[in-house]
Amino acid sequence: MRPNLVDIDPIQRIYVNRNLRLESIRAIGFDMDHTLATYKPVPFERLAFEKAKPKLVAVGYPQTLLRLKYQPDFVVRGLTVDKARGNILKMDRHRYVVQGYHGTRKLPPEQRKALYARHRIRLGGATYVPVDTLFSLPEISLYAQMVDLMDAGSEPVNYRRLYDDVRGSMDEAHADGSIKRVIARHPMRFLELDSQLPEILDRIISQGIKLFLLTNSEGPYTALIMAQLLDGRLEGRQHWTDFFDQIVVRAGKPAFFGRHDPLRPLSPRVLCRGGSRRPRFTYSGGSVHALEKVLGVQGDKILFFGDHTYGDILKSKRICGWRTAMIIRGLERELESLTETRGQRLKLVVLERQIDRLVAWRDFLDRALEGQFPEGVVKRFLRDRDFGGGRRQIPAHKEALRGQIRRLRSSLEKLTAEMEATFNPYWGPIFRAGPETSHFANQVQEFACIYTSRVSNFLNYPMDKFFVTTHVFMPHEL
Repeated sequence: MRPNLVDIDPIQRIYVNRNLRLESIRAIGFDMDHTLATYKPVPFERLAFEKAKPKLVAVGYPQTLLRLKYQPDFVVRGLTVDKARGNILKMDRHRYVVQGYHGTRKLPPEQRKALYARHRIRLGGATYVPVDTLFSLPEISLYAQMVDLMDAGSEPVNYRRLYDDVRGSMDEAHADGSIKRVIARHPMRFLELDSQLPEILDRIISQGIKLFLLTNSEGPYTALIMAQLLDGRLEGRQHWTDFFDQIVVRAGKPAFFGRHDPLRPLSPRVLCRGGSRRPRFTYSGGSVHALEKVLGVQGDKILFFGDHTYGDILKSKRICGWRTAMIIRGLERELESLTETRGQRLKLVVLERQIDRLVAWRDFLDRALEGQFPEGVVKRFLRDRDFGGGRRQIPAHKEALRGQIRRLRSSLEKLTAEMEATFNPYWGPIFRAGPETSHFANQVQEFACIYTSRVSNFLNYPMDKFFVTTHVFMPHEL
C-alpha cells in the first residue's frame, strides 16, 4: 500500500520545487560527503577547526589563537562573508542584508544599513564569499573569531588577507590529510549511520536504474567511508561497490561539469576488495561528457543528489540539464523548530495585522486633519471606532494610536527574537530572513528540483512517484 503524504512525518518528506516524474529517470548519481555520508556536525566541524589553527600560527599569526574554541551554533548555511570588512552577513532573496556580525559582534541596525542598505550584494567577485557548503562552517567560525582577535591588537587589520589565510589553512588541513587521518582512525566518531541507506539504494537498482557515485574525495578515503556506510549491511550486496555501476573519485566538481576531459581509469583494487558486483567503470577525474557517454544516459534522464548549492546542484542543472535533489541536513532542525514555534508564529500574524490596522487608522486621521475627506465620512469613521470628541479630538486619538503601535511593535520584536532564537540564537531560520525568504532558500527553490534531509527518505515514496509542485500564487492572486 502506498503511503499517503499526510501519513509521512514532515522530517521524512520530499519537498518539490519543480515537477519530477521518477519513471523518466534512467540513472541516479550521488555525491558522497554530506550526501550519502552524513557526518556528526559538532565532532567533524570541531576537528577541522582545530586542525586549521596551527597552520595559521605557522604563517605568522599569534599563538593565542590556539586557545580559540569552536562555536557550533555561530555559523549556519547560506551566509555571506564580506572579506573587505570582516563581516558575516545574512541576506534575503533580493540579496539585501538583513542581519550581520563583525567577527562575532552583532552589527547595530544603523551601521548595517549604512554599509549595505543602498546596494545589492554581488556574489562571485573578490569581496563577497558565499557560505554554501557544510565544509565552510568551521572555516567561517574560525574567521569570525580571528577578526575579534586581530581587532584587539594595535595594528590595522587586513580582513581580506585574513580571510584568505584562514581559507588557505583550512584547505591545507583537508588536502594534507590532517583531517582525514583522524577520521580514518576513528570513523564512527564522526559518521552517522543511516540503517535505511542500503535499502533505498537496492530498491533503486531493482527498478533497472543505473547508480553512480561522483565525489571529489580521493579513492582510499572514499573506500574507507563507503565501507562504513554499506559493507555487510544488506544480504546479496556485501561490499559497498556492489551498489554502483560507475564510480568517479577526485572528480574536481564543479569544474567537472564544464570541461571535456576523458575519464582516467582507476584500478578497482583501490576501491574494492572482494566486491561481488564490481563496478563496470571506476575512474578518477574526467568530465560530465565522458561520464554520460559510459552511462549511456544524459540530460534530464539523470537525477543527481548533492548537498553543495554551487558545486553539485547549480552546475549539474544549468550546464548538464540534470534533474537535481538537494540534501539539506539542517532541514530536520528547521522543521522541528517550525513545529515548536507554531503558536508564536500565529501570534506574530495577529500582531502584524493589529499593527497594520492601527497604522491605517492613524494615516486616515492624518488625512482627515488635512481636509481630504468629507465631514460625514470623518464622523462615521470616528463613531465606528468609538473615537469620541469629534474632529477636535483627532490629535489626541492620533497620539493614542502612536502609543499603541509602539507597544505592539515592541511586543512583535520581542516575540520575533524569541521565535528566531529557537531556530538559531544568532541567525534565526536558515530559510527565512525577516518576512522574506532567505538568499539560501531562494537558491534551493531555484536550483533544486526536489529537496529533503537525507537520501533514505525516498523509502516513503513509490519509485514511480510523480512529484508535483504546489500551486504558486502571485501576491495579487491571494
